[in-house]
Amino acid sequence: MVATRLLAVISSDPAGPVVRHRWKAYEPHLAAAGIALEIVAWPKGLARRRAALRRASQADGVILSSRLPSAFDAKRLRHRARRLAFDFDDALPYRDSRRGATRSRTRGRRFRAILQHADRVFAGNDFLAALAREEGQEAVVLPTTVCVPAGPPEPEPAADMSIIGWIGSQATLPYLEQRALVLSALVASGHHFRLRVIADKEPVFPPGIPVELVPWGLDTWEAALRDTHFGLAPLPDDPWARGKCGLKILQVLALGRPVVASAVGVQADQVVHGETGFLAKDRESFLEGILQLLTEPDRRRAMGAAGREDVRARWSVEAWAPRVVEQVEALLA
Repeated sequence: MVATRLLAVISSDPAGPVVRHRWKAYEPHLAAAGIALEIVAWPKGLARRRAALRRASQADGVILSSRLPSAFDAKRLRHRARRLAFDFDDALPYRDSRRGATRSRTRGRRFRAILQHADRVFAGNDFLAALAREEGQEAVVLPTTVCVPAGPPEPEPAADMSIIGWIGSQATLPYLEQRALVLSALVASGHHFRLRVIADKEPVFPPGIPVELVPWGLDTWEAALRDTHFGLAPLPDDPWARGKCGLKILQVLALGRPVVASAVGVQADQVVHGETGFLAKDRESFLEGILQLLTEPDRRRAMGAAGREDVRARWSVEAWAPRVVEQVEALLA
């Protein structure tokens, strides 16, 4: 019998998507290798963090998930952890797109400090791994993945018009709002569609764009996204966006729906242009991709089925589980 080892994943958002998709999803695979996974909250306040540090000292290995601790906290965690890994899925040295996607000195110092303390570093894509390399630390790329149900995708919804899906949050709504001219052009050209926004806030658009807000919920988002005909994934081309790991694209493709996506960062690899969706570099190509999916339903369905199988082969939990378990075992060795 394989002895059980404890892996503690520390996160300030223990129920958030990063932990769910990057670590919690692999819990059965880790358990099969004799590794128990425990998600540990990293709360605000020095006193309240003592419990997390105490749990870190009891684990065989610790993964700090997408958090930039202060230099003081990084040293405390390094002192308590037997083996320490840092896992990140955002361009942490940068401010986000809403604040100009510029380098932050404070975030840069914290990023450098945690890299220096880590025994191993896991990055969500090649762009992020390069950020670690700039600081003299090699990072293993472990992409964000999704579970893909067995079998073919469910049929498209029976609707009198195409439903275009977008999933995100108020933090990423500006990416969608920046495509208002494209959506207005669709309306002006007489194409009938409804834009389903699965989020915690409705986008601000010019009058005339038909928007349906579906509040995001852990138990409801998948059904809402499945009942669309295809998805959108616009991104600006800036350093923060290039660090994105493309979870929303994978969620659309895994349900058997093609997507029109900006050719930015990892999205350019996740979408096979002309086969599982369309990659766009400007407004014109974004509009062209949408029009093709609106007007060619047979091709749209074929692309959706191809996208589901491509995600299963390249971006699924099942495809990456052996690699993730291998890396965790190396951390705990």
